[in-house]
Amino acid sequence: MTRAALVPTLLLCAAVPAAAQGNGHGNAYGHYNGPVTAPVHGAPSASVSGTGVRNFGSWLDDATVQDPGNGFVTFGFGFYKTPVFREIDFPSLDSGFGVTKTLQLGMSLPYAHASVPGAATSHGLGDVYLNAKYQLRAPSTAHTGLAVIPMLEVLSVAPPAGGSRLQWALPVSLERQFDHWRAMGTGGYFSRGAVFGAGAIEAELSNRAWLTGSLGWSYSTRHDDLSTALGYHRGRVDAGGGVTYAVGSRMAVYGSVGRTLSAHDANSASFIFTTGVSFGLEHPIH
Repeated sequence: MTRAALVPTLLLCAAVPAAAQGNGHGNAYGHYNGPVTAPVHGAPSASVSGTGVRNFGSWLDDATVQDPGNGFVTFGFGFYKTPVFREIDFPSLDSGFGVTKTLQLGMSLPYAHASVPGAATSHGLGDVYLNAKYQLRAPSTAHTGLAVIPMLEVLSVAPPAGGSRLQWALPVSLERQFDHWRAMGTGGYFSRGAVFGAGAIEAELSNRAWLTGSLGWSYSTRHDDLSTALGYHRGRVDAGGGVTYAVGSRMAVYGSVGRTLSAHDANSASFIFTTGVSFGLEHPIH
């Protein structure tokens, strides 16, 4: 199905930068890249998404997939502040492409610039995520959608406690569509040792603008003496919100802010700001 209009979507969760990883908590980046395939009441149908999100030990997505041959590419900027260091992710890349009516393939990777007060800034490619979203039920036809999103996580450095740089995760997403708004949630497991749950509500402000709020929870299933000695908490709650604006039929810009709500430690996010632009790619397969 050919789509000429754009309904971009934004989801923000509080984030933790790549340099904070490796404390035994099974930290992970996540991103949201879900399009609205059914028209929101009074708005055009979607052709692009990917106004992404990164969060601690978690992944948040909807249950919708791109049409075969269609997709999106998002270029972003992120600033992450913790009690002990700062990180800028630029450029960051998120993408997703429809392969069949029920399968979408995606990739997420940031280039990180991390610094600690009094030390030189370090640069390098962050963790890479390769995911495949398989839709079990479409929200556009069944009102409540369901999808599984198996993924591979390629770590930029090996875990400090030992183990492979290649890890996996298995999120499961639900999505419910209503007039002028929709709700979604994801839960699952990261092989580095984290269970999580996250949810979001996205509301239509106009036929070109959308407001989103989100809340995410994660918990480390593994305990180690180093994390305890450093004062890291095993559980974490993050929240955030942001706005997306459709510049054209296949282009959207977004901005968002967020932070950690639960008890703070050296790994918590006291402030996050992200912004970027997302482009829709349309090449229907007949």
